[in-house]
Amino acid sequence: MSLFTYGTLTFAKVWQRIGIGPFESQPATLHGYAAYRLQDAVFPGIVPASDEDFVAGVLYHGLDEETLFELDAYESDLYSRAPVQVVTDDGTQVECQAFVIPESHRKALTDELWDAKHFAEVELAKYLNG
Repeated sequence: MSLFTYGTLTFAKVWQRIGIGPFESQPATLHGYAAYRLQDAVFPGIVPASDEDFVAGVLYHGLDEETLFELDAYESDLYSRAPVQVVTDDGTQVECQAFVIPESHRKALTDELWDAKHFAEVELAKYLNG
């Protein structure tokens, strides 16, 4: 199975911290969604948005059921794994899954778009040690 990631799971050090090995991956973009920071957190959640919105991330391939179980536990019941379609850098459209914030948990998100660069520069080290 392929999984599109857009937040903390785009960082190899996070995968290592939670004990998940490397998988084949490539950059991808999810159109029609936006990534917002969660309330009182440094990580994001995605929700459907306008057609002009998009989320850049990493598409991982070949995930097995054991890995998906571990990732489901890592992401908690705040997220739901849902089918989405992403576009890779070479223009290929790929059916995959992504962890999204269901409408019932939308209040958990701020109105602040999540900034991956800021997270990498300011929050990642604290996140890994926390």
